[in-house]
Amino acid sequence: MAIAAAGCLWAALEIRRREISPPADTQIELVGLRELAPLLEALPDPALLIDSASRIVGSNTAARTQMRFEARGQFLTSILRHPDLLEAAQSAVNEGATRAVEYETPSDANRHTRCYVAPVNWGAERAAMLVFHDESARVSTERMRADFLANASHELRTPLASLTLLIETIAGPARDDVKERDRFLGMMQVQAERMRRLIDDLLSLSRIELDEHVPPSDRADLAGVAREVVDSMSAVAGERGVSLKLTAPATPALVVGERFQLAQIVQNLIDNAVKYSKSGDAVMVEIAVAGERDDAVALAGRRWEEAGRIALLSPAAVAGRTYTYVRVEDRGPGIARRFLPRLGERFFRVERELGDERGGTGLGLAIVKHIVNRHRGGLAVESQPGLGSAFAAYIESATDEVHTSVTKVP
Repeated sequence: MAIAAAGCLWAALEIRRREISPPADTQIELVGLRELAPLLEALPDPALLIDSASRIVGSNTAARTQMRFEARGQFLTSILRHPDLLEAAQSAVNEGATRAVEYETPSDANRHTRCYVAPVNWGAERAAMLVFHDESARVSTERMRADFLANASHELRTPLASLTLLIETIAGPARDDVKERDRFLGMMQVQAERMRRLIDDLLSLSRIELDEHVPPSDRADLAGVAREVVDSMSAVAGERGVSLKLTAPATPALVVGERFQLAQIVQNLIDNAVKYSKSGDAVMVEIAVAGERDDAVALAGRRWEEAGRIALLSPAAVAGRTYTYVRVEDRGPGIARRFLPRLGERFFRVERELGDERGGTGLGLAIVKHIVNRHRGGLAVESQPGLGSAFAAYIESATDEVHTSVTKVP
């Protein structure tokens, strides 16, 4: 009886084992596909290998990290839900079709992905290889380019439309009116000058971007550059009733930078400050050697206790690297905190958001930001409505020696 019972138990277990285990040829197929795992790991992009039942039989580290899964043998639908992608995987297995599917993942910082789906023949069976390439940078660049062209076209169209209307007026109703004709000619000159500034800024920004990945290796005296810019701009500022006051060390403040681009930084910051100043105001320009990065940020961009502030650019902290800063401060209306993060965007102007157009191109701070970025420096802003605004750019000093002749911070 015992022997018969044992035999029955063995037979039942064997039947159960055969019901659970997949057919031998399927088991061999899975093992064979898994042999492709080393090839998947060699791919820099996330990659998956899917069998005929849409199960994941292979993946590389990049895929598991990005898609946050571990167990092998999961169904593809457990980690991806995009219908076009699932359909492409099935078509690759069933029909041997090759496709590329682009999709967006809003929950993952608006990631844009292009997935290449191709059939993989392994023996008598066919699998599908899915390789995912992050297209976020390309899509973002294309959108920025499209926005840039749209904004540039809009900015140019406005003065061009004004010029066209003024020309029609002079050629028509104001043809014989000398006084009106002269007035319209003056308005035309203003619009032509606006177009010239915009084109100059666009060309300047384009040239800067071409070399932005190559840091400068020249040496320049930032204090000397600031003196030259202040001298050249004093007359223009004086026409608006604004004075320029420069505080700088008597000795050269040498930085690692290109002299012409450093002059552009100072000029654009002063130009902005003068534009927002009232008659009788003074724009303060300060040059000083500050020490390491955190010292430069504290000295140049943290002086007003109740001001809103933001770092538009911040270099990595490197021990022993010192910085020299230029700070341009005005007593204009100030900038509300909600606008600070958008400073430095192309064509962004605070006054436009408030319905008070002042005729600027909206590219001055963008130019400053790109130049500072090329110099591997930092750009900080602090502003308080009713008190004024201050923009500070700090550039790597050309010497490790830190001078003590720094203006005291109130």
